Amino acid sequence: MPITLYYYPMGPPARAIILLIKELGLNVQLKVVDLQAGETRTEEFLKMNPQHTVPTLDDNGFYLWESRAILAYLVETYSPGHTLYPTIPRERAAINRILHHDLSTLYAHTTLKLMPIWMRQTTVVSEDMKKEFYEALEKLERYLIRNEWFAGENITLADISLLPTIASMVHTGVDFTRFPRLAAWYENCKILKGYEEDQQVAEQAGAYFKSLVTEGF
Repeated sequence: MPITLYYYPMGPPARAIILLIKELGLNVQLKVVDLQAGETRTEEFLKMNPQHTVPTLDDNGFYLWESRAILAYLVETYSPGHTLYPTIPRERAAINRILHHDLSTLYAHTTLKLMPIWMRQTTVVSEDMKKEFYEALEKLERYLIRNEWFAGENITLADISLLPTIASMVHTGVDFTRFPRLAAWYENCKILKGYEEDQQVAEQAGAYFKSLVTEGF
């Protein structure tokens, strides 16, 4: 039986997993979940994931959610030792550091900061939102001082996890000329097999965001 990924197409976490699936050439069945219709709150879905979140992975009865955990699991299970998530402790620790920063810091000060817009409580990207957003990107760019990639000299899960988020930001109108290292890294990510397809989804996400605002970035 193939692996099944339940996902929301425009969500960066799911897009990161799809990038990895393409990179590794995995056979995964993709199932779109309609969040508005409550498809993550059915009895069947809650048995898989009591947190009723997407993406959720079903690997023949083994259920896993949280995108970064899924990324690591897929490499360790289906391509152990791959350079995307090497087994050398220090190299893996550098990747995990970025994955944790992505979840705990970048998300909190960017995507989460824009929640009033996603919830349609406002149509304005306020100066406070912009300030916190750009400060978060400035901190992120510091990770690229020594290398072209976020966790060393090669592309890893750290980069794959970040790319869909950054791509969405680019297409919402965030000014990346302020962050030359991030802009160069974004260009380098074209080597990923699923890059162009993810760009198309990022454009859709950007267009949707712009439809919600009267004053954007």
